[in-house]
Amino acid sequence: MIHRQIDVALGERSYPIYTGADMVSSFAPICRQHGISDSIVIIIDRNVALYHLQPLLRNLQHHKFQPTTIILSSGENQKSLHRANTIFTEMLKKRIPRNSTVIALGGGVVGDLAGFVAATYQRGIKLVQVPTTLLSQVDSSIGGKVGVNHPLGKNMIGAFHQPAFVWTDVYYLKTLPPREVICGFGEVLKYGVIRDAELFGFLESHLEKILRLDAEVVMYVQAQCATVKAEIVSQDEKESGIRIILNCGHTIGHGLEFAGHYKLMKHGEAVLLGMIAESFIAKEMKFLDADSYERIVALIRRVPIKTKLSSLKIANIVSAMGRDKKHVGTKLRFVLPIKIGEVKVVDDVPPKLIQKAIEKILKK
Repeated sequence: MIHRQIDVALGERSYPIYTGADMVSSFAPICRQHGISDSIVIIIDRNVALYHLQPLLRNLQHHKFQPTTIILSSGENQKSLHRANTIFTEMLKKRIPRNSTVIALGGGVVGDLAGFVAATYQRGIKLVQVPTTLLSQVDSSIGGKVGVNHPLGKNMIGAFHQPAFVWTDVYYLKTLPPREVICGFGEVLKYGVIRDAELFGFLESHLEKILRLDAEVVMYVQAQCATVKAEIVSQDEKESGIRIILNCGHTIGHGLEFAGHYKLMKHGEAVLLGMIAESFIAKEMKFLDADSYERIVALIRRVPIKTKLSSLKIANIVSAMGRDKKHVGTKLRFVLPIKIGEVKVVDDVPPKLIQKAIEKILKK
């Protein structure tokens, strides 16, 4: 059942985010409502396919759609030009026409990769995002950022390609392992820190219910996060202004991911640790008061992150941060909290303070 519709206002590229529970029976009719043609390409990984592919296929076929399914291995290493090229080859061999639609059924990796394929196949075809992880439901499926990684950096090759709609069904979260729920919480917490102090307080009170995937609590959180992101994306589609605040925790977070070769930790875990480090920088630079800093750190420390960081070296993390897109000239750009619910963009953080902040999380 569809619980709520949140609109991303982008003129001709505007689209809705549908949220709810057990929504699969409504999926094909909504596709028809959005003018999706019969030819559909579902891109999905093996883990998600095991649980969620057949119900969606049955619904689409019942309504006379003609879906083609491309099943991938799971993992961040799928986000590559090589994997995109194998998908292009399969689609071309099957003569997938230009009026087709790609359905990205999966987490952030599948959403980014399938979105990149949709943005570039025959110069661009329609895309529908069907996120199946908490992280992708509250963040990566919204806003049109799609792309793949390069050996020299994360998300370095990509585009902005807005979906026809986003389909956020809390039912898909039932099969998530606990670690994936923690990853999603990293992006959820980000919204409380950057824009929504009331949401932050709700997270402090309901953390355990979120981690247990209490449906009512999670649907509330999904809607709050989606509303914030929709507002920001509507103001700044291509990250030339306010949209950069969505990168809170990501400057150091991406450095941690890269230094761990995308195997040591997942994106959401890295963002949580990045927010601790970047909140420490904000406190040391007198932007953030000590009480707010302690609230942010205390909430993150309640999350059972089990990643071992002892193998990481500060120099490698800093080097990886230098390859990130979020820098101005030779300076790294940080999104630092100045209070819970508000941030500022800073690009003059002293290198020694960056190292000190990283040391703080590595010693955990």
